[in-house]
Amino acid sequence: MLTSIIIPMRNAEPFIAETVRSLLAQDTDIEIIVIDDGSTDRSAEIVRSMHDGRIRLINGPQRGISAAVNAGIAAARGELLCRCDADDLYPPGRLARQVMFLQTHPEFGAVCGGYRTIDPKGHPVSEHNIDASPAEITDELKDGGGRSHMCAYLFRTGVVRQIGGCREWFITSEDADLQYRLAEHTRIWFDPEGAYLYRLHDASITHAQKSLQRQFFRECAVQFQQQRRSGGQDDLQRGAPPVVPMAGSTDARSTHEQIQQILLGEAWKLHASGRRMNAMAAGMRACIQKPGNIAAWRSLAALAIKPRSRKMSAAKTPK
Repeated sequence: MLTSIIIPMRNAEPFIAETVRSLLAQDTDIEIIVIDDGSTDRSAEIVRSMHDGRIRLINGPQRGISAAVNAGIAAARGELLCRCDADDLYPPGRLARQVMFLQTHPEFGAVCGGYRTIDPKGHPVSEHNIDASPAEITDELKDGGGRSHMCAYLFRTGVVRQIGGCREWFITSEDADLQYRLAEHTRIWFDPEGAYLYRLHDASITHAQKSLQRQFFRECAVQFQQQRRSGGQDDLQRGAPPVVPMAGSTDARSTHEQIQQILLGEAWKLHASGRRMNAMAAGMRACIQKPGNIAAWRSLAALAIKPRSRKMSAAKTPK
């Protein structure tokens, strides 16, 4: 069963070769469709130089991330479909596991997994829902929730085409909007095993986007879903979407600051579970990311002296 992997790409020269190699190493039948959406660096040249018949490089429409993803969906030949951003990675064995699930569970239109964040050099930062339980998450998504990254999904291509792919009005959060709409048309399964490595770095699309717009589109994805559940159509479908706010400023946090905050969060979770030595190690890694942040060192000191509360240390039984 052929799986089409689409990679929207713009100026990913430092990472694109490693990204593509991680996909070529997947132990299943694949094609890789790289959508060059206006790169001005050597990204396209690097992809062409890889000389593998499973790789196709196509020109993107240069109308934003949603349009680039849709170009890849239109070009896909596989019965199954997934996405990988041009600076991220697939872990070994990810696709074989997900393909097997969809082959043996025809009642599901998609399967997704846990994911990990990594730093610019590929070192691990944190895990997201890797320790959760396997479960159907269709209703969770219908309620505006979700526990996975769009690039950790494997979809049936026909289902994604049926809902029209990404909606181009979404400058960002197009992935959340697609996941919510997908859950209205098919069942979705969550497998906690790691399915994606999401790289944090200053040149990523998250850092390039405007913070006010990111929040606006994220809230719209949830609001539109609520409108569809109550009235059948959302404002975008009715042709009356809200006015997009002025761009404002970019997110002021550097990658080091972002990683520091993630690691501090991980440290306190470890502390709450009784793993104090691991918590201290994560806290120290956080401080090293940006040594001048006094608040981080104070948090590390608090980790060293604060006992776990009885409430936090109580064992939780999965439902």
